[in-house]
Amino acid sequence: MKRNFVWVGLGIVATVAMFPIDGTFAAARLLDRGLAIAQNLNQPKVELRLIAKQKLMRKDAHGKEQVAWNELTKDTIVQKGTILRFQVVAKNTGDRAAEKLVITQPVPKGTIYAIGTAIPSGAELSYSIDGGKTFSANPLVQMTLPDGRTEMQPAPPEAYSHVRWTYAKSIAPKKGLEMTYDVSVR
Repeated sequence: MKRNFVWVGLGIVATVAMFPIDGTFAAARLLDRGLAIAQNLNQPKVELRLIAKQKLMRKDAHGKEQVAWNELTKDTIVQKGTILRFQVVAKNTGDRAAEKLVITQPVPKGTIYAIGTAIPSGAELSYSIDGGKTFSANPLVQMTLPDGRTEMQPAPPEAYSHVRWTYAKSIAPKKGLEMTYDVSVR
């Protein structure tokens, strides 16, 4: 009698697994979830931290101006024209190398990217001027010349919406990277 309940129970499980839910068989859905869990377990773990700093000019004891970078706090007030430096710190906290790491940072609203300030840090740099849809090492825009002709010219700083670092080399476990770029407050 006990065996019949086991077979009936397995039969119910098999039947439920064969009924489609939202057009997908339950068994396929369970398999997909199992694969996703296994893939997540095998992924390297990269921890990202964003630090924002404000550029301050100070005079030393001899009256010579020096640059200082103060980390922003929730109480920091910035004025138009203030230069901010964003620093992304990436650390591989997992036990596997992180392959083909891509870090994309938006240029915050109300700021203008300072062209040439992104530091490659061993990566290929690219930029977006369309809200992060496409990226290019040298974004171009079509400009109309005074005589009515058009030509492609480098995008102006205010057009930049994202900065991207693409790493070809793997990041070893417990190792980290730092990426920076500057913006000015509008």
